[in-house]
Amino acid sequence: MNNSMKRNDNLIRKKIYKYMLTGVMTTVALQLGNVVDAMIVGNLIGSIGNSAVTAAAPFVYILQAAAILFGTGGAVTIAVLLGKREVQSAGKVMGFCIILCIAYPLIFTAATPLSVSAYISLTGAAGQLADMIRSITTVYSLGMPAVSLVLGMAYLITVDNHPGLAARMNIVANVVNLVLDYILVKFTPLGITGAALSTVLGYVAAGLIFIPGYYRSKERMVKPIYKGSLREGKLIRTTMKNGLPNIVSLLMTVVGMFIINSAVLRNLGAGYFSAYAVANNTQNIVTMFLGGMASVIASVAGVLYGEKDYFGMRVVYRRVLRSAMIAGGIVMAIFLLVPGFLAKLYGFDQPELLLDLETGIRIFAFSFVFYILNAILQSYYRTIGQTFLSTTDIALQLILLRIPFMLLGMHFFGFFGLFGAVILSELLSYIITNLLRILKQKRGTTPEKGILAIPDTNGAVILDISVKGSDREAINVARCIKEACEKEPIAPERANRLGVAAEEVVSNIGKYGYKTKAEKDIDICLSKAGDRYFLRFRDDGIPFNPVAYKPSEEAGEDEVHGLMLLKKMADKISYMRVISLNNTVFEMNADEIETDHEQSQG
Repeated sequence: MNNSMKRNDNLIRKKIYKYMLTGVMTTVALQLGNVVDAMIVGNLIGSIGNSAVTAAAPFVYILQAAAILFGTGGAVTIAVLLGKREVQSAGKVMGFCIILCIAYPLIFTAATPLSVSAYISLTGAAGQLADMIRSITTVYSLGMPAVSLVLGMAYLITVDNHPGLAARMNIVANVVNLVLDYILVKFTPLGITGAALSTVLGYVAAGLIFIPGYYRSKERMVKPIYKGSLREGKLIRTTMKNGLPNIVSLLMTVVGMFIINSAVLRNLGAGYFSAYAVANNTQNIVTMFLGGMASVIASVAGVLYGEKDYFGMRVVYRRVLRSAMIAGGIVMAIFLLVPGFLAKLYGFDQPELLLDLETGIRIFAFSFVFYILNAILQSYYRTIGQTFLSTTDIALQLILLRIPFMLLGMHFFGFFGLFGAVILSELLSYIITNLLRILKQKRGTTPEKGILAIPDTNGAVILDISVKGSDREAINVARCIKEACEKEPIAPERANRLGVAAEEVVSNIGKYGYKTKAEKDIDICLSKAGDRYFLRFRDDGIPFNPVAYKPSEEAGEDEVHGLMLLKKMADKISYMRVISLNNTVFEMNADEIETDHEQSQG
């Protein structure tokens, strides 16, 4: 086999960067809203406004728990199910995820006065700060059912061929939020209440605009099934397991923020708490880029994991990690060079503490490299079902190491000790998680070696190649399939027909599957599982479902002959449009093939 016919990463790479771009757009929209929101509040209300937003954040995160658990967990579950071509199960997952994203926050809506008062008393805040926290938490309690639905749908829409729509929905939500932020905070007496109300109205507006468009889309593969979906115990448990690392991260962030916020406020005073709030909020700038890049693992690698495409998964991990490290390095350089500028952006108005804040931001910047390593590892292990490793890394990173280290750092080194402790906790979290992974691999509980913990190849694969869709390479496809079939119990005449049919399918994808003359890439895989052979074609051309295709009278014989021949040979044909790729699988019964082979030998 010549080098041009080996498997390459062209097709997967294009999908990685497409989903990465829309993922970054989505998280930039989300986090930029938080960043600019804090800047508007800080500049129009003062440092106490930022302090109130930071103090209220744990309560808001609790309200968002269902959207995070069932949004992220549902996205991973649906991606793997689509990779396995279990569309109905994917519909049930989407159905109960939507129901629970709305039902959970409704509990807090009903108990708003009680829950808000209890939370404020726990923070220890008083006076104006307590009043501001009350305003923020009350608005979010009342509006979170709508916000939670839109947040959850953004994750689910992304994995169902609509990353761009999810990105636009989040962008519009935050544009509306920021415009209303400025208007309501500056020109009305609502003050901090207006800032919280702007966020709710932004998400309501975006949901009304974009969610109906998703339901009307022809590229949508998953149709939510609501009836009986809450009785699907196994699917619900799988979804919760897949979302567990994210919800653990959220809950531990809540606990950690509450502990550290209270400790800084009580031990260092309101002035240093304002400085800490600014430094802590700057992490949203890192998350703007990192979150979108890490989301590619769940969206793309989740589908590839369902298909057992381990080659593609390695490509996804390497390229996402490299891109995230480059982005993190750029952000780190900005933090080191202009920390004062960042402080001013957040409206920090205590000049006597500015030098200390700048130093804290610079120290904090050195944690970004380890923060990225942990975040990518957590997303990856969650996607491949290694929930223990993912959750352990989160627990170490956010609670078990960070909180004790930060409290000790503050005790011995004051304000600066808070940020040095973050560096140490991020580094040790990564090291300990990998040591646990190695230990599990040695014990056989995680059988595959290496940091990715997946097989080198799918042992069932007989042939795995990539071509460009040209006539010349289509001819080579036929030759490669015939050579691969020589080692299998497949009759020569049947192998010849299989190769000829694949040749014509590849040629037709190249001729008719693309609207432009852009680079065309097709992955072809022949594999065997049990008593079945599978011939898969994957391309990024226009959507085309061969199962439903009926040739017109004008269609030429060369246009349909290969497809019709494969349909005649196949025992079953399945088609999925996942991660914006056509995935067509022709399934053949090995027993029938062996019978043909025996007859030919006779």
